[in-house]
Amino acid sequence: MKNKFIIFTSVILLFACGKSKNDKQEEAAKPVVFEIVEPKLNEIKRTYSGTVNTEALSNLSFRVSGTINNRIAELGDTVQKGDILATLDPIEYQVNYQKALADLDKGKASLTEANANFKRSETLYLENSISKASYDSATASYKSAISSVNALQESLNLAKIQLGYTYLIAPSNGSIGEVKSEVNQSITPNTTVFVLNTTGDRFVEFNVSQSVVGDLKLGDNVDITITSLNNLNIQGIITNIGTLSVGYGSTYPVKAKIIDTSNLVKVGMIARVTINTLAENNKIISVPLTSILTAPDGSKYVFVIKDIQNNVGVVTKRTVTLGSNTQEGVEVISGLAKGEYFVTKGSNSVLENQKVSLIKGAE
Repeated sequence: MKNKFIIFTSVILLFACGKSKNDKQEEAAKPVVFEIVEPKLNEIKRTYSGTVNTEALSNLSFRVSGTINNRIAELGDTVQKGDILATLDPIEYQVNYQKALADLDKGKASLTEANANFKRSETLYLENSISKASYDSATASYKSAISSVNALQESLNLAKIQLGYTYLIAPSNGSIGEVKSEVNQSITPNTTVFVLNTTGDRFVEFNVSQSVVGDLKLGDNVDITITSLNNLNIQGIITNIGTLSVGYGSTYPVKAKIIDTSNLVKVGMIARVTINTLAENNKIISVPLTSILTAPDGSKYVFVIKDIQNNVGVVTKRTVTLGSNTQEGVEVISGLAKGEYFVTKGSNSVLENQKVSLIKGAE
């Protein structure tokens, strides 16, 4: 009986030891983050400094000379088409208008008299009571009076138009972007009084190098950041690409239309423009820097995961040849193939042929 008890106890202990050993093997599977090798297009982000602008800026000026006696619009005001923005002292033009009106009245009176004289002369001439010379003189005076009235009417119309030009009228809806003339300032028709920012499209102007301009296409999307508006992010689309270099360093001008513009975005603000370009048309393999390790001989390697079952695999070293840096890490020229699993985080804590449990990383 005693022997049976000893045998039973030994079996239990052996089973317990076996179970503990299996548990330790399971615990030996080191958790690591992995990715699957997938060739991707090599996108390079480049950022440029630009300025918000618009093609809808209008320099507003009076069409006659004079002295500004009233400025109604102020900097930043929103105006509607037809609004009066400023006026000139109208006295001179009012006097001219009144004089032209008086001259026209006189001309009409002279025309009435000439017309009556012409009709009387015509009757007398038909009755052979006056000579043909007297009749011709009356006819000429009548025609001259008609021409004079027409000319005086044109002068009156001009005087009226010039009087109307003492009002500076908004030609379209917009806002006052700049005030360039003050009250009591004498101006000419070439003097800009306001710069009107109409409700047209806004765009960002920036310059790119000759090595980049060839990679850009009309319609390419760009990311625009307005630094002065707490780094407001908006979208844009390239609408113009210059063909002649400007400035220093053989740069080319580019325009990107702002798609989702905000009322907060003002002309003249500084913007950062980020564009994506492809370094090559061929896809490349790139891996995060955290997955790259250095061997004692200076060679570079990664841990590749093999024999994966139930989300557990075995890691093995794989020497790789590296290329240039990319947005996602570093290019692998050779050593990895599409579809292979490799460790991205945890490489420093695993050993050759060690079991690892897999945690999915970046897609």
